[in-house]
Amino acid sequence: MGPSGVDSRLSVGRSLIGCLAVAALLAGTSKAESPLLEVDAMTFVASRESSNEIVLRAVHARFDTEDERVYMEDVQARVEPSGHAGYFDIRCDTAELDLETNDLEARGNVRGQTDGGREFSAAWVKYDDEAGLLFTNARVLISEDAITYRGGGFQYFVRERRFRLLGGASVVQEP
Repeated sequence: MGPSGVDSRLSVGRSLIGCLAVAALLAGTSKAESPLLEVDAMTFVASRESSNEIVLRAVHARFDTEDERVYMEDVQARVEPSGHAGYFDIRCDTAELDLETNDLEARGNVRGQTDGGREFSAAWVKYDDEAGLLFTNARVLISEDAITYRGGGFQYFVRERRFRLLGGASVVQEP
Protein backbone atom coordinates (compact mmCIF):
# COMPACT_ATOMS: atom_id res chain seq x y z
CA MET A 1 0.00 0.00 0.00
CA GLY A 2 1.38 3.39 -0.93
CA PRO A 3 1.56 6.59 1.09
CA SER A 4 -1.87 7.76 -0.17
CA GLY A 5 -3.50 4.72 1.48
CA VAL A 6 -1.81 5.56 4.77
CA ASP A 7 -2.84 9.21 4.43
CA SER A 8 -6.43 8.17 3.71
CA ARG A 9 -6.55 5.92 6.78
CA LEU A 10 -5.13 8.69 8.95
CA SER A 11 -7.66 11.13 7.53
CA VAL A 12 -10.53 8.72 8.27
CA GLY A 13 -9.22 8.15 11.80
CA ARG A 14 -8.83 11.88 12.45
CA SER A 15 -12.33 12.55 11.09
CA LEU A 16 -13.81 9.93 13.41
CA ILE A 17 -11.86 11.26 16.39
CA GLY A 18 -13.19 14.75 15.71
CA CYS A 19 -16.79 13.57 15.23
CA LEU A 20 -16.73 11.39 18.32
CA ALA A 21 -15.14 14.12 20.44
CA VAL A 22 -17.78 16.67 19.41
CA ALA A 23 -20.61 14.17 19.95
CA ALA A 24 -19.27 13.18 23.37
CA LEU A 25 -18.81 16.79 24.46
CA LEU A 26 -22.31 17.70 23.32
CA ALA A 27 -23.70 14.74 25.22
CA GLY A 28 -21.69 15.71 28.32
CA THR A 29 -20.11 12.26 28.58
CA SER A 30 -16.46 13.04 27.96
CA LYS A 31 -13.87 13.56 30.67
CA ALA A 32 -10.67 15.34 29.69
CA GLU A 33 -8.49 12.72 31.40
CA SER A 34 -10.27 9.69 29.91
CA PRO A 35 -8.91 7.93 26.80
CA LEU A 36 -12.45 6.65 26.12
CA LEU A 37 -15.16 8.59 24.33
CA GLU A 38 -18.69 7.26 24.81
CA VAL A 39 -21.26 7.87 22.07
CA ASP A 40 -24.90 6.83 21.71
CA ALA A 41 -26.53 6.35 18.30
CA MET A 42 -23.25 6.38 16.38
CA THR A 43 -22.99 6.29 12.58
CA PHE A 44 -19.54 5.95 11.03
CA VAL A 45 -18.56 5.93 7.33
CA ALA A 46 -15.09 5.00 6.07
CA SER A 47 -14.12 5.25 2.42
CA ARG A 48 -10.85 5.26 0.52
CA GLU A 49 -10.13 5.75 -3.13
CA SER A 50 -9.73 2.09 -4.13
CA SER A 51 -11.43 0.42 -1.19
CA ASN A 52 -14.98 -0.47 -0.23
CA GLU A 53 -16.96 1.96 1.84
CA ILE A 54 -17.86 0.76 5.33
CA VAL A 55 -20.99 2.08 7.01
CA LEU A 56 -21.44 1.25 10.71
CA ARG A 57 -24.39 2.06 12.96
CA ALA A 58 -24.34 1.25 16.65
CA VAL A 59 -26.72 1.92 19.53
CA HIS A 60 -23.70 2.58 21.75
CA ALA A 61 -19.99 2.96 20.98
CA ARG A 62 -16.79 3.48 22.95
CA PHE A 63 -13.85 4.97 21.12
CA ASP A 64 -10.48 4.20 22.68
CA THR A 65 -8.17 7.06 21.72
CA GLU A 66 -5.08 5.15 22.86
CA ASP A 67 -5.45 2.00 20.75
CA GLU A 68 -7.54 3.64 17.97
CA ARG A 69 -10.36 1.12 18.16
CA VAL A 70 -14.11 1.54 18.35
CA TYR A 71 -16.07 -0.95 20.47
CA MET A 72 -19.75 -1.04 19.50
CA GLU A 73 -22.97 -2.59 20.79
CA ASP A 74 -26.12 -3.52 18.82
CA VAL A 75 -24.43 -3.04 15.46
CA GLN A 76 -25.40 -2.87 11.79
CA ALA A 77 -22.57 -2.87 9.28
CA ARG A 78 -22.51 -2.63 5.50
CA VAL A 79 -19.61 -2.78 3.08
CA GLU A 80 -20.90 -1.01 -0.03
CA PRO A 81 -19.98 -1.76 -3.63
CA SER A 82 -16.93 0.09 -4.90
CA GLY A 83 -16.51 -0.17 -8.64
CA HIS A 84 -17.13 -3.83 -9.46
CA ALA A 85 -16.78 -5.16 -5.89
CA GLY A 86 -19.52 -7.05 -4.09
CA TYR A 87 -21.05 -6.09 -0.77
CA PHE A 88 -22.35 -7.55 2.48
CA ASP A 89 -24.58 -6.54 5.40
CA ILE A 90 -24.18 -7.67 9.01
CA ARG A 91 -26.15 -7.33 12.24
CA CYS A 92 -24.57 -8.41 15.52
CA ASP A 93 -24.54 -7.89 19.28
CA THR A 94 -21.04 -6.37 19.46
CA ALA A 95 -18.32 -5.32 17.03
CA GLU A 96 -14.83 -3.89 17.09
CA LEU A 97 -13.38 -1.66 14.38
CA ASP A 98 -9.65 -1.05 13.99
CA LEU A 99 -9.33 2.51 12.69
CA GLU A 100 -5.83 1.98 11.29
CA THR A 101 -6.82 -0.94 9.05
CA ASN A 102 -10.66 -0.69 8.87
CA ASP A 103 -10.76 -4.35 9.89
CA LEU A 104 -13.99 -5.31 11.60
CA GLU A 105 -14.79 -8.15 14.00
CA ALA A 106 -18.47 -8.88 14.67
CA ARG A 107 -19.51 -11.12 17.58
CA GLY A 108 -22.69 -12.48 19.12
CA ASN A 109 -25.71 -13.54 17.10
CA VAL A 110 -24.12 -12.48 13.80
CA ARG A 111 -26.55 -12.48 10.88
CA GLY A 112 -25.73 -11.25 7.45
CA GLN A 113 -26.30 -11.26 3.73
CA THR A 114 -23.99 -11.06 0.73
CA ASP A 115 -24.85 -9.60 -2.65
CA GLY A 116 -26.90 -12.12 -4.56
CA GLY A 117 -29.04 -12.85 -1.49
CA ARG A 118 -26.94 -15.48 0.31
CA GLU A 119 -27.75 -15.27 4.05
CA PHE A 120 -25.48 -16.45 6.86
CA SER A 121 -25.46 -16.73 10.64
CA ALA A 122 -22.54 -17.49 12.95
CA ALA A 123 -21.16 -16.72 16.40
CA TRP A 124 -18.55 -14.36 14.89
CA VAL A 125 -17.14 -13.08 11.60
CA LYS A 126 -14.16 -10.92 10.71
CA TYR A 127 -13.66 -8.58 7.78
CA ASP A 128 -10.10 -7.97 6.56
CA ASP A 129 -10.39 -4.72 4.60
CA GLU A 130 -7.03 -4.92 2.82
CA ALA A 131 -7.72 -8.46 1.58
CA GLY A 132 -11.40 -7.75 0.91
CA LEU A 133 -12.24 -10.93 2.84
CA LEU A 134 -15.15 -11.66 5.18
CA PHE A 135 -14.59 -14.93 7.05
CA THR A 136 -15.22 -17.16 10.06
CA ASN A 137 -14.13 -20.61 11.15
CA ALA A 138 -17.06 -20.90 13.56
CA ARG A 139 -20.05 -23.12 12.78
CA VAL A 140 -22.22 -21.38 10.24
CA LEU A 141 -25.62 -21.72 8.58
CA ILE A 142 -25.93 -20.49 4.99
CA SER A 143 -29.25 -20.06 3.19
CA GLU A 144 -29.33 -19.70 -0.56
CA ASP A 145 -32.14 -20.33 -3.04
CA ALA A 146 -34.35 -22.09 -0.43
CA ILE A 147 -31.51 -24.47 0.53
CA THR A 148 -29.75 -24.29 3.91
CA TYR A 149 -26.18 -25.50 4.38
CA ARG A 150 -24.23 -26.08 7.58
CA GLY A 151 -20.47 -25.77 7.65
CA GLY A 152 -17.41 -25.16 9.79
CA GLY A 153 -16.98 -21.63 8.48
CA PHE A 154 -16.85 -19.62 5.28
CA GLN A 155 -14.80 -17.18 3.26
CA TYR A 156 -16.42 -14.46 1.17
CA PHE A 157 -14.03 -12.72 -1.21
CA VAL A 158 -15.89 -9.42 -1.56
CA ARG A 159 -14.06 -8.02 -4.59
CA GLU A 160 -14.49 -11.23 -6.60
CA ARG A 161 -18.00 -11.94 -5.20
CA ARG A 162 -16.76 -15.46 -4.50
CA PHE A 163 -18.10 -17.51 -1.58
CA ARG A 164 -16.53 -20.64 -0.11
CA LEU A 165 -18.12 -22.83 2.57
CA LEU A 166 -15.56 -24.54 4.83
CA GLY A 167 -15.28 -27.52 7.14
CA GLY A 168 -17.49 -30.42 6.12
CA ALA A 169 -20.45 -28.69 4.54
CA SER A 170 -23.79 -30.47 4.63
CA VAL A 171 -27.32 -29.72 3.49
CA VAL A 172 -29.81 -29.11 6.31
CA GLN A 173 -33.04 -30.97 5.65
CA GLU A 174 -36.17 -29.59 7.24
CA PRO A 175 -39.10 -31.93 7.96
